[in-house]
Amino acid sequence: MSTIPAPELERQQKLVDELNIQAYDERYNNTQLTLQLAQDALKKAEALHYEEGKAWALRNIGIAQAIVGSYAEAEKSFLEALSLFEQLENTRGLGLVLSNLGTVYQQMNRMDRAVEYLSRSLRYLQLVPDLAFFYGQALANLGSLFGELEQFSLAREYHEKAIKIYEDLRAQHGMLFSLISLGGLAQITQDYAMGEQYLAKALDIASELGEEDLVARVLLAQAQLYNEMGRHEEALGLLDRAEKLTSTIQNESLELHVWAAMMEAQLALGLLDRAQESAQRIEGLRKKISSGVIDYFFPELQARLAEKLGNYREAYERYKEYTQNRFKVQRAINQNLLSALDRILREDILGAQKEAAADVAVARRIQEVLLHGEPELKAIFPESVYWLQPKGIVSGDFVWVGRGKEGAQILAAVDASGAGVSAAMLSTIAHTLLYEIVTVRGVTDPGRILSQMHKSLLDLLYPTAKSRAPELENMQAEGFQVGVCTVFPSLGEVHYAGAVLPLWVYNPVLGWEQLT
Repeated sequence: MSTIPAPELERQQKLVDELNIQAYDERYNNTQLTLQLAQDALKKAEALHYEEGKAWALRNIGIAQAIVGSYAEAEKSFLEALSLFEQLENTRGLGLVLSNLGTVYQQMNRMDRAVEYLSRSLRYLQLVPDLAFFYGQALANLGSLFGELEQFSLAREYHEKAIKIYEDLRAQHGMLFSLISLGGLAQITQDYAMGEQYLAKALDIASELGEEDLVARVLLAQAQLYNEMGRHEEALGLLDRAEKLTSTIQNESLELHVWAAMMEAQLALGLLDRAQESAQRIEGLRKKISSGVIDYFFPELQARLAEKLGNYREAYERYKEYTQNRFKVQRAINQNLLSALDRILREDILGAQKEAAADVAVARRIQEVLLHGEPELKAIFPESVYWLQPKGIVSGDFVWVGRGKEGAQILAAVDASGAGVSAAMLSTIAHTLLYEIVTVRGVTDPGRILSQMHKSLLDLLYPTAKSRAPELENMQAEGFQVGVCTVFPSLGEVHYAGAVLPLWVYNPVLGWEQLT
């Protein structure tokens, strides 16, 4: 067995480091080159038994895989890198790869893992001064996560914190992606003028950087904004430019999103032949790569195309598929967040208070995101007054507000008995059930809402016991006080049903009256 002399070993390890640096630098401009260079670095590092070089090469491979949409493969590469960095006790590597994993889980719609890994990454990134850029990136990723969960004020807050860091560092790449995200948030909240400003600034940065991948991403974001504004011809012009760029750099994941936006504009303009061609391109790309978000939206585009072509049976099936996907995603998000909350709080119970402190704060954020509150209440009942004073960091009290069939306005006040973990878990279950009963099943009568909630809770909490003990059907759903109020504006009526929760009514003459 021969050994390599120390000077030669050092020289070859330096070559591995240089390959890794070059691979990382090419990640957006030439993703395939990044993958090739990283794989070369990995082979050389393995031959040298150079563990640190292997870890950085695996991270670069994961980055390339994530950029092209191969998220399952990226997850595997990042986890291997994470294991090596943990063995090496490399703080820098741990912070970076944890952040990468959080981003990948976010793309895979595994929100519990996304929150867990992004929050863990912040602890390490704060310890290394020259990783301030990546600390900002982790904040931006959390901002994007909250945006996906429709908690727009939190999303904006995190992106603005990230942008402040990027401005101090003059980090244009980070600035660019947060501007794109803020443009998307402005589109969702219909602040179109602000969205145009964000994206115009992003395009200036992308053009200055001269990276075709980044220019294509901004053009896509601008086109999506224009589609939302009804400026479909302008959107098509931008998308034609973006498509040329994506085909040149061979980024099929980005190309897939470009074609989907193109089909959206073509349908709006009645260009059915072109929309059919776009649908075929999308189908072809979906067979080659994991399409993620497109799998969710594409059935709705197919349904609209079938409807315009007079294929009503196909349109019905596609709309049905889209609705099922939408509900599945909503339930998956709720269940994933429930799992994250459970694990985070369990850590705190086991005595890891110092280690879990940041995660408990994240748990509170998760509950705020999932259970919503004042903004939703004000949207449906503008003159309402909202006051909440939880006993602990997380609690079992929440207000659920929604719209039902025929304009019904529904307000539910829920109090899960106990405090802390158990109450928080029960309240999250109750929130998911209310969404399903009102939004999916279409129930608006308060009494029926309570009955169905009661039965669903028993099905969830006592699935095996119920078959052996039918009398459980008659027991009160343990741990909840619930009041449901439905306003029917067209009838001028208010209906109420409560489970161990009375309704207080104020009469200007008689004062307060309790209805049990």
